[in-house]
Amino acid sequence: MANIINVRSPKIITVTGSANDEIKVEIYLWNSPDSQPLSPNFTLEKPIPSSIITECNFDISPYCRGFIDHISYVEITADTAANVKEYAYCHLKIFVNGAQLDASNDFICFDGYGYHADGANPEFTGFISDGSYYVNSVGGSGGVYYYDDQAVTWNARYTDLATGGTTTTIILANEVGYIPYLHLSYLTTGNKLEIIRDGVVKNTCYFYVQSECKYQTVNCDFVNKFGAWQRIVFFKASSESFEMTNTQYNLMPESIDYNVKKNIRQVFNVNGNDKITVNTGWVFESYSDTITQLMLSEKILLDNVPMLVTTKSIDKQTGLNNKNINYKLEFKNSAPKLNYNT
Repeated sequence: MANIINVRSPKIITVTGSANDEIKVEIYLWNSPDSQPLSPNFTLEKPIPSSIITECNFDISPYCRGFIDHISYVEITADTAANVKEYAYCHLKIFVNGAQLDASNDFICFDGYGYHADGANPEFTGFISDGSYYVNSVGGSGGVYYYDDQAVTWNARYTDLATGGTTTTIILANEVGYIPYLHLSYLTTGNKLEIIRDGVVKNTCYFYVQSECKYQTVNCDFVNKFGAWQRIVFFKASSESFEMTNTQYNLMPESIDYNVKKNIRQVFNVNGNDKITVNTGWVFESYSDTITQLMLSEKILLDNVPMLVTTKSIDKQTGLNNKNINYKLEFKNSAPKLNYNT
């Protein structure tokens, strides 16, 4: 099993030696279905500083991140292989004075991160936070990613929320893949989803089906802290607006006998952004961490349109303090309204 690197957090490679030893780290990166390149993509070198400081530290995360790209989320109804650009493989060769160290340095990289409170290199626990979520009754519920280390059997077990006794178990077939929140048998009732490694449950999520008869729902797909696509639905009132920006200058008249119909105050660099404000509707307490991950995400789609979060702060709500929990967020289009060539 390859070790996992969340490339939005540091991945420090430490090499020890004696004073003035020359340390070299070769980084080999590639995406499936390619294989390890013959030559390193990056080479990092520096000496051991002194007899007191006898180690060199290298952060390889920024180099790995350049090989990962999330463009769009694809709807699924069954176990599906993930886009090969959404993760990368990494192999390191470490040398001390030209001699290669014999060590296992194979990694698989995702565009995720750990919280400061988790400490360095937190243990991989899956691609979605355990909790309860609402999904849309009209379809397009979203999907959960998984990484099958190919060492043991991985399964997904769906349990009908209506009866609690009807289950469907599938064998996960891809190394990196994703499965729908809802099994086709439970589209109207919702289900519990468990990701199971070698008989041990690794993740448990509950997906409840919700209908919205009044407002236009908005699907929000974002890359979460585990480096995987995650979908939440904003069920309640949304409002769209437009924001214009420009730069104003005062111009000198072109002559003493100037044309009074020409602008004296002129605007340049005119552009703008579409904005939207959305509401989740009443949700579970577990949404507080999900909304935090959304606000920290660098890739967000609202109904498949790239967006940026403009809301800078939220109150983390609880059932005890707030009774009914609703999160209101504002987004703006990541591209300007006018398409300038420069």
